Amino acid sequence: TIIVLHIRPTVMRTTTLSLVPTIIYLHLFFCSVYAQLELDQDHKLDRYCGYNWLEANTFCRTACPSGLDADCPISPSGRTQSCFQGAGCFNRMETLYWTGVVAILFDAEEHMRNYQVTTTTETEAPEADNEETTADNDAVPTAALMGKIEELALEKTLISTLQILLDDKIYLAALDVKDQFYDRPCVQAVFPKVWDRGDPSKLALDVTMRITARYIPSSLTLYTDRDLGDVFISGLGDAQDITVRELKNANPFFNAVTGIAAVSEEDLAEAPSSMPSLSPTRDFDQVFETKIDPTPTGSSGIVFSLKTPKGGPSVRLVGMKFITPFDGVLEYEVYSKLGSWRNFVGRTHEFELIASGQVKGKGPKTWVDIIQDDHVGTVVNGNETTSVNYVGWNNIHILGDGGERSFYVTTTKRFLKEDQTSIPILFSSAMNSLSESLRQYGMVESNSELELYEGDGILDYPWPTDPNGKSPYYRRPRGPIIAFNYERSPCFPNVNFTGWPCPYVQRTRRPTLNPTRKPTKTPTVFPTRQPTRNPTRQPTIAPAV
Repeated sequence: TIIVLHIRPTVMRTTTLSLVPTIIYLHLFFCSVYAQLELDQDHKLDRYCGYNWLEANTFCRTACPSGLDADCPISPSGRTQSCFQGAGCFNRMETLYWTGVVAILFDAEEHMRNYQVTTTTETEAPEADNEETTADNDAVPTAALMGKIEELALEKTLISTLQILLDDKIYLAALDVKDQFYDRPCVQAVFPKVWDRGDPSKLALDVTMRITARYIPSSLTLYTDRDLGDVFISGLGDAQDITVRELKNANPFFNAVTGIAAVSEEDLAEAPSSMPSLSPTRDFDQVFETKIDPTPTGSSGIVFSLKTPKGGPSVRLVGMKFITPFDGVLEYEVYSKLGSWRNFVGRTHEFELIASGQVKGKGPKTWVDIIQDDHVGTVVNGNETTSVNYVGWNNIHILGDGGERSFYVTTTKRFLKEDQTSIPILFSSAMNSLSESLRQYGMVESNSELELYEGDGILDYPWPTDPNGKSPYYRRPRGPIIAFNYERSPCFPNVNFTGWPCPYVQRTRRPTLNPTRKPTKTPTVFPTRQPTRNPTRQPTIAPAV
């Protein structure tokens, strides 16, 4: 409520001019300020533009997180807006999520000429009399997938397009690439026939994306997740030529692009294959987890290895869980690299940050999920609240046939226990007590696709180097108490593929118009049916005259 005081003196005409007590008129205006941020929220989230605070609070059209008036639009008449702190917009907003596939269509010949890679697989030859086997190397031509730079170029282009489409009605919070494959059959099945995705001269990169947006509902505007997707799908179709042109200007990877469109993930249905899976009773999506140790130990972090068995296919990891005895908020980081970690202890720059975020611990008996879309968190420091950007979770692969991937999982010191010590991640003691303090690592858990090995418990963050294996900040060996969500045949229908990325299989050409063999000189004639023994009609008794 805003109280405006109008003060008007009353003048009485008498022999002398005098002022009588002032009359005060109170005008009460009600404004929607019920949505102010709480004290522990980032006030940068609630800065919005307007000609005055009342307009900024009412319409919440344009956010200005920087707090600068320069970030606010100027009207065609030249009238400027200002950026208002505490506009009362953010907590009135509802969040919309949409996940779908953006199909980027390439000229196959040009794209393969510029961005072809070769993946090598090993196939075992039939056994000889001496029971020895040999391996043949098969070179599979593969179109390269986008790297981080290309992904950022795609995201930036689509963000620019989407912001125009939303037209200030919906605030775009995030747009992220989640996955990418060439020519997914399920995507091709739902695309309009005009795209002719079956044409071998075309190549489609199907990119799974997640869009997060926020808006303020009212009696006139109520949006659903599906509405957000519909705006994006239809708008991308209308702006296809402009988007293609901007993609080509953004990065050379997109030089051969000929079209772009999107479909919603909920409209997809994986096409049935012509061959059954090797194990029809098991789904492609699997969970691999260790037993929860009833008497665990723990510290800031742990480094360990995950492998595929000899002869096994490549595997894609799509999620992770860990356990902490803490029941409050903690900040975590997960680093990973292909190959062994043994000579890279403490060398974080040699690893890739594949996951980070904030999560609430659930005690020593319950798994804590690493949240895939955990991109933004808040931190309170005294009276100040700041936002922190995180990675969430990025899907990664492990090469088949004995491939190895290392992981460094740790909590940070941003949040601490009440006694100001680090929040621990739980792990098990050495499986073999004789190997305590030695670099001897046994297998903790295994199944037909994965093998988990012991590693080193780490007592500090960030992890220190340990070139000679004598650092007091390490306990070894230690067994990770960890769980992974994974896809057991990510390159289906090539279920035995051991490389990465999944091979792009060139489609066969359309059939020729001419027959493949010459016709015979004289056709062989067969009667179409056995002749009847009786005539089909009875003869007339007398001829007609």
